[in-house]
Amino acid sequence: MLKNKVLGAAVALAATVALNVSAQAQEVVRYATDGYGMGSLAIVAAEKGFLEEEGIKPVVQTYSYGVDTVDAVLAGNADFGVIIDFPLLTRFAAGKLMSPAIIAEPLPGWHKLYTKADLEIPGDLKGKDIGVATGTAQEFVTRTYLSDNGINPDEDVNMVGFTSLFEIVGAMKAGRLDAAWIWGEGVPTMDADDGWKFIADDSVVNQSTSAPLVVLKDYYDTHPDTVAKTLRAFQKASEYMKSDLDEAVAVIAKSVGGDEKQIKNVIQQQRYGLSFGSSPMSSLKAKYDFMVATGKIEPYDFTAQFDAGALTEAIPGVEVDPMLQK
Repeated sequence: MLKNKVLGAAVALAATVALNVSAQAQEVVRYATDGYGMGSLAIVAAEKGFLEEEGIKPVVQTYSYGVDTVDAVLAGNADFGVIIDFPLLTRFAAGKLMSPAIIAEPLPGWHKLYTKADLEIPGDLKGKDIGVATGTAQEFVTRTYLSDNGINPDEDVNMVGFTSLFEIVGAMKAGRLDAAWIWGEGVPTMDADDGWKFIADDSVVNQSTSAPLVVLKDYYDTHPDTVAKTLRAFQKASEYMKSDLDEAVAVIAKSVGGDEKQIKNVIQQQRYGLSFGSSPMSSLKAKYDFMVATGKIEPYDFTAQFDAGALTEAIPGVEVDPMLQK
């Protein structure tokens, strides 16, 4: 009897030690997201245990915009961020960030232009107040659309900056704006208002878009295994979302407390999947060249802001544009 008690105690102690060692082995990693748009991979990877399988204890943080997630990384408040490509180009200039992968290539049509119902477009936009989400892809779409239609965004209109979608929609509903490009949850709100009319979606500016994942260069250099593990987990999340979209939507909705129909509509447009493919990289390089040519940024080594090492380790055979191959 005594022998059995001793044996039982030893087994219990061994189990406790194993659990403690397992808990200690898990690395806490902070993922900053913009909610369920570009952030869906992080949410699914965390909720379905794909990150835990890689020995990571995920902490998912939610911010208003993708630019906020990158600013959180720069400030040391997050380890990973994800952002639409255009506003990332200005943040690369500081030389502190590295992108280990592009995780999505959103379909055109995400941003939608609404104007007051009595305006004739595009001519009537001159001299009007136009809402912009400062420093985001929405601002890029706004400026490109205006320029394409012979309107100088810095001289012919009044660009009014905001920090969130809901601020823009609120200003429109209050009559303080004449036009703005809206997205996500703001679209049905504007569709339901007879005082506003839909003009076009962002496919008219003929710009493809990508969503790069970003970390600090120091983090990339000192945590290569963590980066590769994260990419593996995100790829599993991407494959899971493709194989069972409805279940993935339910997981995301439960996590963020959102409406499943709206969430499904958003994530269907994102085209999740990890790569450094030629299509997104060539589009991003064209945007970099445009910003340098127009004096928006000073030239820097474009290709040095990306490294495919962790990606090719995590996903053998993944597409990598020749400009990034070493």
